[in-house]
Amino acid sequence: MARTWQQRYDSARPSYTKVNDKKFADLEAGTSVLIPSPADIEHEIAEAEPGTALTLTELRHRLAERHDADGTCPVMCGMNLRIVAEVTFEALDAGVPAEQLTPVWNAVDPSSNLGTKLAARNPDLWPR
Repeated sequence: MARTWQQRYDSARPSYTKVNDKKFADLEAGTSVLIPSPADIEHEIAEAEPGTALTLTELRHRLAERHDADGTCPVMCGMNLRIVAEVTFEALDAGVPAEQLTPVWNAVDPSSNLGTKLAARNPDLWPR
């Protein structure tokens, strides 16, 4: 049976830091890399100034800084951002008011791959 987005969120590993063996994306070999949890991504978005739009790059920098790492894994950040976004949009689908949720729409560009998936699922719920 397929896991729900909430189950993925609940079963995710806590954030941890590792040292890169080799260069990966924009992260040099020998640097400390944060592998962020969905909960830490959600927390970082919630802590942003209301109405502030965060790019994925800004989100990665903030997470790395908070965890004293040189950088944040772009792949895991993107994957776990999707989990946070899907959980949020499922709550919106269930009738929870947007004001009571973490504003993931401030961290997901509507024209991005993830943004188009979320907007296409239920365009009326995109609170931008």
